[in-house]
Amino acid sequence: PKVLVLSGYGLNCEEEVCFAFKVAGIPGKTIHINSLISNPCLLKKYQILAIPGGFSYGDHTGSGNALAWKIRSNLWQELQEFIHRDTLTIGICNGCQILVNLGLVPAIRNNKPSVALASNKTGVYQCRWVHLEVTNNSIWLKNIKQIKLPVAHGEGNFVMQAETLTQMEQNQQIAMKYARADDKVAAGIFPYNPNGSIADIAAITDQTGKVLAMMPHPERAVFSVQGEDWFLFRRNNKKKISKYSGSIKIFSNALNYFV
Repeated sequence: PKVLVLSGYGLNCEEEVCFAFKVAGIPGKTIHINSLISNPCLLKKYQILAIPGGFSYGDHTGSGNALAWKIRSNLWQELQEFIHRDTLTIGICNGCQILVNLGLVPAIRNNKPSVALASNKTGVYQCRWVHLEVTNNSIWLKNIKQIKLPVAHGEGNFVMQAETLTQMEQNQQIAMKYARADDKVAAGIFPYNPNGSIADIAAITDQTGKVLAMMPHPERAVFSVQGEDWFLFRRNNKKKISKYSGSIKIFSNALNYFV
């Protein structure tokens, strides 16, 4: 498989995402949104689409909203055809917000947005490490139960109507939840839940599990040495330490799906 990593208009994590896929054994290319609009047939050459984090259009009209409308206005049919093929899609942070604004997740109302990402309840940008519990069987998250990843966002607060939350729970579309270090639920308590997201939601999928939208950044934690507690971990761990952290499994799972 090959991955197309979107870039342009304030997305700024495309190189890290492309590198993470490369480490996992998946070759990829970063392509500017305008180049894709000019040649939408490019999507047919790829099996994976990744929309990285950043601040598209400065988030001036709401996080991910302007770029989502650019995609809907210019690439909607081609994107639908891509997703309905046997493909995988991931949106990370701003990419998560874009997928939500497009209605591609949770996609329970004919691709009309039924979930929103509001400002953090703390009222400030949050940049910290969080513990996460994997709560569904998405292809992306196979054989991962808990993981620790960094978050960096000002609008990561999942909000929705109670009916939508219930339907997502029934469909097992909640992919990750914020947790404590002892694996207990965050229960909305800061800083375990860094943004106040309803039901401690950190990531969601569509009903197939092939489209994953997640606020944490796995591409920023590919190597063990990138962990916030690396020096303490190395000092206390006498065994051989893996070069790669657990987050590489997210990208490796994409490879394993196709091979």
